[in-house]
Amino acid sequence: MEIVTSYSTIETTTAAVDEAVSQLKARLVRPSLLLVYFSGHDNAQVIREQLVAEFPDTQILGCSSCQGILTEAGYFPDRVVGLWAVFDFNGAYGSALVSTHQLPHQMAKQALLKAIQNTGRLGELPSLVLLHASPGAEEEVIQAISQEFGTPVPIIGGSAADAGVLGEWQLFTQDHSASDGVAVSVFYPSCDLSFSFHSGYAKTDHRAVATKVEGRELIELDYRPAKEVYEEWIKQPLEYGQSIMSLSALHPIGRIAGTLHDLPYFKLAHPNSVTARGGITLFASVKEGEELYLMTGTEENLVNRTGRTVDGLLHDSHQQIEAIGGISIYCAGCMLQVKPRMDMVAEKMQQAMLNAPFICPFTFGEQGQFLGGENEHGNLMISNVLFYRE
Repeated sequence: MEIVTSYSTIETTTAAVDEAVSQLKARLVRPSLLLVYFSGHDNAQVIREQLVAEFPDTQILGCSSCQGILTEAGYFPDRVVGLWAVFDFNGAYGSALVSTHQLPHQMAKQALLKAIQNTGRLGELPSLVLLHASPGAEEEVIQAISQEFGTPVPIIGGSAADAGVLGEWQLFTQDHSASDGVAVSVFYPSCDLSFSFHSGYAKTDHRAVATKVEGRELIELDYRPAKEVYEEWIKQPLEYGQSIMSLSALHPIGRIAGTLHDLPYFKLAHPNSVTARGGITLFASVKEGEELYLMTGTEENLVNRTGRTVDGLLHDSHQQIEAIGGISIYCAGCMLQVKPRMDMVAEKMQQAMLNAPFICPFTFGEQGQFLGGENEHGNLMISNVLFYRE
């Protein structure tokens, strides 16, 4: 089993894909699976057609990223095409994208079953599901995947992104491309895997119950307008209709996802904007009756946490291992908050991946599996998987 990456920062889409493919083929000719993350290129169909022509027998999954990507070669802002490829003679991999007018959970189930069918491993549980969906209903998608398996198969993923929350995100597989839908790849690798899903934020003493929620709008906290309560928490006035993405990146909302050794760990929701009725829109769903906590972080934490995740990746093993490669998902909101320091983030992520080849898009929501086995969707988080041999 071998994993390699390549990239191109050429401005023209066709030339960028050609260069990335040429670099890749110099080291790996016939991938079992090809992952594609791109930013600053607005035509996923062109990228898809070129890659299918170059790799007609390869399963492919592509997803747009926000303002760049990371690989083991460094940080590449803005316009870039990145490729991650695995060749695994004894493994199996399948990709599928469903983009219809059906409900999200129906699309998720269909995509999952089609991806498994593409592996030829029907009836066998995969070791990993990679999920990329358009933003908006990630919790439903995760629930549908979990229900289909009936057991917590690990999920890693990130919601498709664009340069500025404009709805211009794109997805594709070997079969077709779309702006909205659910795309998955299923992995049956011939190696071991280790996972980490992590936020790096700390709980404060501020907390309240979500007493009124509609969709992803948090309307009331403790029967008061959410805007008023959040203003008191962060000690800063907010305007109706105001985008608060940047302001709230260091002050997200947390919910307890589980406990480990009697200590809670949290999934986060990133406040997006203030509504006319004093509600706050979020990039994740909360439920009425849930207890919500104000979380706090610093730019230093957003940089340093990337390297610390290696502890989570191999928490149960202190043996010598051979790292083959990895995939990381890093929140676009965090990236934008520390963009001048992303070269340092790249260095720390390389350490976390034990210097193995990896790729990392910047997404509008992150999916991963906590240490307790819960597959969850959150914001301002980092989700990792490392492929390794002992």
